[in-house]
Formats: sequence, structure tokens, C-alpha cells
Amino acid sequence: MVKAIESYDEFKTLISGPETVVVDYWATWCGPCKMISPHFGKLEAKYPGVKFVKVDVEEQEEIAKEAGIKAMPTFIAYKDGQPIETVTGAVPAKLNALLEKISA
Repeated sequence: MVKAIESYDEFKTLISGPETVVVDYWATWCGPCKMISPHFGKLEAKYPGVKFVKVDVEEQEEIAKEAGIKAMPTFIAYKDGQPIETVTGAVPAKLNALLEKISA
């Protein structure tokens, strides 16, 4: 089960570390988000060196605004507090490619 971020402080602490973190920005009403969510969850086991978390853009508006989220789902990989890769849309192949790139 992918962890949901519950506060802005938790988010900042998590992405500021040396570990690569992939954030799934989603919304409860977003159909494509629901479709890709199980795929995102399965990838967590495949990439043990990467931290997987979710941000509900309506519950965590400050995080979504800072990240510049315009569409859901959006996946952003962070390292040392900086975004390093972004994928928008519920396309498993694009998400797989992002993870292959950042875990190489």
C-alpha cells in the first residue's frame, strides 16, 4: 500500500533526503488516477531503492500548488529536494520508463 502524504512538512522532509522519491499526484474524482493506482502500487515492490508516495491534490493544496500540478495523475520523481523527472497521464509505459530511468 503506497503511503499517503498527510502534511506539507512531511512532504518537504521526504523529498529533501538523498533517496529518490516518486510522488503520485491524484484526486478522488479522477478516473484515470484510479486506473493507474494499482500499477503504481505494484512498481513499489519492483524498485526497492525508490520511495513511493501519493498526494491527494485536494487534501494537500499547498503541495500541489508548489509542484505546479495542472492535470492528474502526475508523477514527479524527486532527489535531494529537486524534481528530476515528470510524467503526466495514466500511461503505464510512461511510468515504467520514468522508473527505469531514475533507478538506473
